[in-house]
Amino acid sequence: MKKFYKFHGTGNDFIMIDASQWKQDLNPGLIIQLCNRHTGIGADGLILIQKIQGYDFEMIYYNSDGSLARMCGNGARCAAAYAHLSGICGNKSSFIAGDGPHTASISKVSETEWVVDVSMEDVEIPDATSSAVEIDTGTRHLVIRTPDPELIDTITEGRKIRYSEKYASEGININWFNFGDDYLSVRTYERGVEAETLSCGTGVTATAIVAAIKTGQLNWNIVTKGGNLSVGMQRENNKMSNIRLTGPAKMVFKGELDMSQF
Repeated sequence: MKKFYKFHGTGNDFIMIDASQWKQDLNPGLIIQLCNRHTGIGADGLILIQKIQGYDFEMIYYNSDGSLARMCGNGARCAAAYAHLSGICGNKSSFIAGDGPHTASISKVSETEWVVDVSMEDVEIPDATSSAVEIDTGTRHLVIRTPDPELIDTITEGRKIRYSEKYASEGININWFNFGDDYLSVRTYERGVEAETLSCGTGVTATAIVAAIKTGQLNWNIVTKGGNLSVGMQRENNKMSNIRLTGPAKMVFKGELDMSQF
């Protein structure tokens, strides 16, 4: 029997596992089975937490299609909450993901919920004069301003872009956004999930950076289908630095799996 935890960050949900129990058994086929919402645990992705010298932990993130990804913002917040729950770290943490080192500040709300502020990598400022802006926040995104994100058919439009000749081989995440009175409204189609997710941490970060370039405002509240997040940053010449993504992380349940069933 192998233990697992289920977490979500504003509706973006993850299977959280300890590498000391799982690493030798993981493969893309198993990850796909575990993330299947009908015959497995069900999740947008799977996160492997393992020990690594110089940091509290290493976060290895897999999309639900079994592919490896460099970074996941909501996943990073959930990983930090899991590390806090497991006694791996205290209220402050340093960890490494596929895109490099990160830090997190973790505030416990209840036995199953935390508010986590996580650092994101510095981002070179892209050309944001177009209505569609390519940007990399640990994961590649296309950020598109649209009059009303709620009117977008995210599956049809997302797949049309993601599987276009330009993006078919490597894929890209697509974010549609517009400005509210004092917030951004964002919807995201995620590569690797190949569907809309209720929230995307690297996606709202990418969108906040584009909004900051267009307006000069460096702190944003962001509304997603799964809940609210905030992103703040500093501008230094040709890059955005000290980028922080803040929001809730919640443990939904924990359990054990009989691996003979997979």
